[in-house]
Amino acid sequence: MSDQKEKEQLMKNLERIEPILKNEDAVVHCNFKKTLIAADIHGDERTLEFILKFAEKKKVDSYIFLGDYINKGQESIAVLNTLFELKLKNPEKVILLRGNHETRSLSSWFEFAEDLSGDHEIYEKANRVFEKIPIAAVLNKNIFCVHGCIAGGKEETLKSISKKEPKKYIWNDPGPEDGLSPSPRGSGVYRVGPDLVRNFLKRSELKMIIRGHTSHTEGVRFWFDDSLVSLYSTFPSDNPSFLAAVAVADENEIKFHYYYRKYRNSPEWLEEKKKLALKNKK
Repeated sequence: MSDQKEKEQLMKNLERIEPILKNEDAVVHCNFKKTLIAADIHGDERTLEFILKFAEKKKVDSYIFLGDYINKGQESIAVLNTLFELKLKNPEKVILLRGNHETRSLSSWFEFAEDLSGDHEIYEKANRVFEKIPIAAVLNKNIFCVHGCIAGGKEETLKSISKKEPKKYIWNDPGPEDGLSPSPRGSGVYRVGPDLVRNFLKRSELKMIIRGHTSHTEGVRFWFDDSLVSLYSTFPSDNPSFLAAVAVADENEIKFHYYYRKYRNSPEWLEEKKKLALKNKK
């Protein structure tokens, strides 16, 4: 598809998906049998196609994407078109969450703005649609899915989450110290400690948080006795040797599947995977 046709297709998809996203709550509650969870894609169309083929092979019935679809890679428009069309085909089974790159402040700095230079109408439309994307999802009454982290308030609940004030949920990170600590990401952003994560999970009657936002050497990092998992599903350009990963969740467990860059940057699966049981997790 030519660049111009991709842009025209994006505009059509934005028009079609806007009312669907608008009608979804800030926190989507979903009950699925077998769900693929993927984090940051960042304009990496090849890796997204690789993930979707894997999901088809695994016969998942649903998808949760944790945000950061655009920027850093060269195919932001193609990635948005693929994900929007996936959701348009089955809106109840495909959950798209908002990342910090789906904001006007970051979409104007990186490749997405360059890709749409001269197409101001599409760019503005995209940013209006980004504002309607849900912030979090609760999967099977067990797993809190979000791009960044929780806000970290002592009385925070799921009802505290709003599309109008998403910043902490799409920017915050977990941190090793109890309470809130300053983040190197900037003002108004925090590292959230294990005590606050445990309290939030207990108050919300949940077992685990799965989030994106941060690349890791192994593609996944497990925090706080596996009560928080940080997932990254593409390869950071500044660390191309890092692994990437996706998760497949059912009612009883989550399996994390790892992949790496091989010949000509094509992703390749590792045999290694990690499982976390949910059934007996407190």
